[in-house]
Amino acid sequence: MSSRSVLLLTVLLMGYLYWSLAQPTNLIEIRCKMMEAVQDPSQCKYGAFINTCSKMDCWRGPGQTCGDNISAFIRYGQCAPGLRCCNGVCKGCLNGNCYSESCHPTHSFQLRSDPYMPERHMDPLYRIFDYYNNE
Repeated sequence: MSSRSVLLLTVLLMGYLYWSLAQPTNLIEIRCKMMEAVQDPSQCKYGAFINTCSKMDCWRGPGQTCGDNISAFIRYGQCAPGLRCCNGVCKGCLNGNCYSESCHPTHSFQLRSDPYMPERHMDPLYRIFDYYNNE
């Protein structure tokens, strides 16, 4: 390889590295770049706040969609103070406007004591080897 080829390869490699390091590296950064800020806070029925991305956003009211973690806050919004996000919907009462549908928590794992878990009918052999069968 000639010194010109080595120099060209080095410049291209350094350019690629510089470009790749300048790109968003995680989901939150990507969502923050895509999110548009609210221009006029008076548009917000339940008030406005500065979100995780340092951009103006509107509070969500009863019955509106919401997020329950940082990444979802950016995508779906946050419930106004006094409300709670349950299964993607703001629940509670705010200024006489109520949304009080029951809130059944979602679990990625099911516990035996979870009252919302349907009754399981297991193989009879499982009971023999089940260490926690007396709980």
